[in-house]
Amino acid sequence: MLVFLRLKGGNLRLKKEVKEKQVAWLRDQFQVTKALFLTDFRSLSVSEMNQLRSELRDRGVAFKVLKNTLTRRAYQDTDVAAIGPDLAGPRAAAWTSTEENVPAMAKVLVDFAKTHPNLVLVRGVLNGKLVDPSEMDTLSKLPSREELLGRVLGTMMAPVSAFVNTLAAIPRSFLNVLKAIEEQKTTPSEPAAG
Repeated sequence: MLVFLRLKGGNLRLKKEVKEKQVAWLRDQFQVTKALFLTDFRSLSVSEMNQLRSELRDRGVAFKVLKNTLTRRAYQDTDVAAIGPDLAGPRAAAWTSTEENVPAMAKVLVDFAKTHPNLVLVRGVLNGKLVDPSEMDTLSKLPSREELLGRVLGTMMAPVSAFVNTLAAIPRSFLNVLKAIEEQKTTPSEPAAG
């Protein structure tokens, strides 16, 4: 909800109240943000921006074009403040408040940047520490939380499964021997050639 005033000369300026609301909203977002990645979106079309926004939203990640001046006011005293020097020119940010979404967010951004060279990954912040685009690429290759839990569960279950199979093999072998003896006794023996 942006409200604009038309001033003399055609310049558009946000009303002060609207700016204050935006700063307050951004500050609330940044205070709980675990990771934020800045992008330069200069030559992306509206449909490409909407596609990226939709992919990020599906993974629980916010994506917004930033007004640098308002963003500088909003990130004061938050972990996001480390990106200050990178707020120059047109910037959009993707952020999440849950650490589980960080690899998915990085993967969407890195993959989208590979297929859309006009999207430039600038830098990010992860728990208050700066993250370069190369580190975003590394983050994007991390498996999801569910995949990691599946791997751990599989590793934990392997010895138990092997033990159960070993225990089950003893009676199975015994039954196979009994069945072979039964078949041997029930089949008529061939007379000896003489």
